[in-house]
Amino acid sequence: MLKFILSTSVLVFGAIGLACAQQPTTESDPYSECVEQTIQEQQLPGINNSVVQICADQTKQCYEKQIVALLDQIRAQSAEWKQPERYQAILKSQRLWKAYVDQECDNAGQYIGSPMYAYCPMQHYAERVAQLQQYI
Repeated sequence: MLKFILSTSVLVFGAIGLACAQQPTTESDPYSECVEQTIQEQQLPGINNSVVQICADQTKQCYEKQIVALLDQIRAQSAEWKQPERYQAILKSQRLWKAYVDQECDNAGQYIGSPMYAYCPMQHYAERVAQLQQYI
Protein backbone atom coordinates (compact mmCIF):
# COMPACT_ATOMS: atom_id res chain seq x y z
CA MET A 1 0.00 0.00 0.00
CA LEU A 2 2.83 2.40 0.83
CA LYS A 3 4.43 1.64 -2.52
CA PHE A 4 1.14 2.51 -4.25
CA ILE A 5 0.86 5.80 -2.37
CA LEU A 6 4.45 6.76 -3.13
CA SER A 7 4.20 5.89 -6.81
CA THR A 8 0.91 7.73 -7.11
CA SER A 9 2.39 10.74 -5.31
CA VAL A 10 5.22 11.00 -7.80
CA LEU A 11 2.90 10.76 -10.80
CA VAL A 12 0.43 13.26 -9.45
CA PHE A 13 3.00 15.77 -8.21
CA GLY A 14 3.65 17.03 -11.72
CA ALA A 15 -0.03 17.60 -12.41
CA ILE A 16 -0.56 19.52 -9.19
CA GLY A 17 2.59 21.54 -9.80
CA LEU A 18 1.19 22.75 -13.10
CA ALA A 19 -2.20 23.52 -11.57
CA CYS A 20 -0.56 25.34 -8.65
CA ALA A 21 1.35 27.61 -10.96
CA GLN A 22 -1.93 29.31 -11.79
CA GLN A 23 -4.32 30.99 -9.44
CA PRO A 24 -7.34 28.71 -8.99
CA THR A 25 -10.45 29.80 -10.83
CA THR A 26 -13.94 28.45 -10.94
CA GLU A 27 -12.93 26.58 -14.10
CA SER A 28 -9.72 25.15 -12.63
CA ASP A 29 -9.90 22.92 -9.57
CA PRO A 30 -6.50 21.38 -8.84
CA TYR A 31 -7.97 18.76 -6.49
CA SER A 32 -10.53 17.48 -9.00
CA GLU A 33 -7.95 17.50 -11.78
CA CYS A 34 -5.59 15.49 -9.60
CA VAL A 35 -8.30 12.99 -8.69
CA GLU A 36 -9.33 12.48 -12.32
CA GLN A 37 -5.74 12.13 -13.50
CA THR A 38 -4.80 9.72 -10.69
CA ILE A 39 -7.82 7.51 -11.32
CA GLN A 40 -6.96 7.37 -15.03
CA GLU A 41 -3.22 6.81 -14.58
CA GLN A 42 -3.69 4.13 -11.94
CA GLN A 43 -6.63 2.61 -13.85
CA LEU A 44 -8.76 2.64 -10.72
CA PRO A 45 -12.48 1.94 -10.79
CA GLY A 46 -13.08 5.14 -8.81
CA ILE A 47 -11.83 7.36 -6.04
CA ASN A 48 -10.50 5.80 -2.85
CA ASN A 49 -9.01 7.06 0.42
CA SER A 50 -5.45 6.98 -0.98
CA VAL A 51 -6.41 9.19 -3.90
CA VAL A 52 -8.18 11.62 -1.56
CA GLN A 53 -5.13 11.74 0.72
CA ILE A 54 -2.61 12.29 -2.05
CA CYS A 55 -4.59 14.86 -4.00
CA ALA A 56 -5.81 16.77 -0.95
CA ASP A 57 -2.30 16.96 0.53
CA GLN A 58 -0.75 18.16 -2.71
CA THR A 59 -3.52 20.68 -3.36
CA LYS A 60 -3.17 21.97 0.20
CA GLN A 61 0.56 22.47 -0.42
CA CYS A 62 -0.35 24.55 -3.45
CA TYR A 63 -2.64 26.72 -1.35
CA GLU A 64 0.02 26.99 1.37
CA LYS A 65 2.43 28.47 -1.16
CA GLN A 66 -0.22 30.93 -2.27
CA ILE A 67 -0.89 31.92 1.36
CA VAL A 68 2.82 32.57 1.95
CA ALA A 69 3.02 34.65 -1.22
CA LEU A 70 -0.05 36.66 -0.21
CA LEU A 71 1.35 37.27 3.29
CA ASP A 72 4.58 38.47 1.68
CA GLN A 73 2.59 40.87 -0.49
CA ILE A 74 0.69 42.14 2.55
CA ARG A 75 3.96 42.61 4.44
CA ALA A 76 5.45 44.63 1.58
CA GLN A 77 2.28 46.63 1.15
CA SER A 78 2.07 47.36 4.87
CA ALA A 79 5.69 48.54 4.90
CA GLU A 80 5.07 50.73 1.85
CA TRP A 81 2.01 52.25 3.51
CA LYS A 82 3.94 52.60 6.79
CA GLN A 83 1.37 50.44 8.59
CA PRO A 84 3.36 47.66 10.27
CA GLU A 85 0.48 47.07 12.71
CA ARG A 86 -1.69 45.98 9.77
CA TYR A 87 0.72 43.18 8.90
CA GLN A 88 1.10 42.17 12.55
CA ALA A 89 -2.68 41.96 12.96
CA ILE A 90 -2.96 39.75 9.88
CA LEU A 91 -0.15 37.52 11.15
CA LYS A 92 -1.97 37.18 14.47
CA SER A 93 -5.16 36.18 12.68
CA GLN A 94 -3.15 33.73 10.57
CA ARG A 95 -1.85 31.96 13.67
CA LEU A 96 -5.34 31.82 15.19
CA TRP A 97 -6.81 30.63 11.90
CA LYS A 98 -4.22 27.83 11.68
CA ALA A 99 -5.02 26.62 15.20
CA TYR A 100 -8.74 26.66 14.38
CA VAL A 101 -8.23 24.69 11.15
CA ASP A 102 -6.04 22.11 12.89
CA GLN A 103 -8.66 21.50 15.59
CA GLU A 104 -11.67 21.64 13.27
CA CYS A 105 -10.12 19.18 10.84
CA ASP A 106 -9.08 16.86 13.65
CA ASN A 107 -12.72 16.84 14.73
CA ALA A 108 -13.85 16.16 11.17
CA GLY A 109 -11.40 13.28 10.84
CA GLN A 110 -12.54 11.72 14.09
CA TYR A 111 -16.26 12.08 13.57
CA ILE A 112 -16.75 11.98 9.79
CA GLY A 113 -13.90 9.74 8.69
CA SER A 114 -10.20 9.52 7.93
CA PRO A 115 -10.30 11.16 4.48
CA MET A 116 -11.27 14.38 6.25
CA TYR A 117 -7.82 14.62 7.86
CA ALA A 118 -6.53 15.64 4.42
CA TYR A 119 -9.63 16.97 2.66
CA CYS A 120 -10.77 19.36 5.40
CA PRO A 121 -7.52 21.37 5.62
CA MET A 122 -7.39 21.62 1.84
CA GLN A 123 -10.85 23.20 1.82
CA HIS A 124 -9.96 25.66 4.57
CA TYR A 125 -6.68 26.62 2.88
CA ALA A 126 -8.52 27.39 -0.36
CA GLU A 127 -10.91 29.63 1.58
CA ARG A 128 -7.99 31.34 3.31
CA VAL A 129 -6.40 32.20 -0.04
CA ALA A 130 -9.61 33.99 -1.01
CA GLN A 131 -9.72 35.80 2.35
CA LEU A 132 -6.14 37.02 2.11
CA GLN A 133 -6.64 38.16 -1.47
CA GLN A 134 -9.20 40.62 -0.14
CA TYR A 135 -6.48 42.30 1.96
CA ILE A 136 -4.27 43.07 -1.04
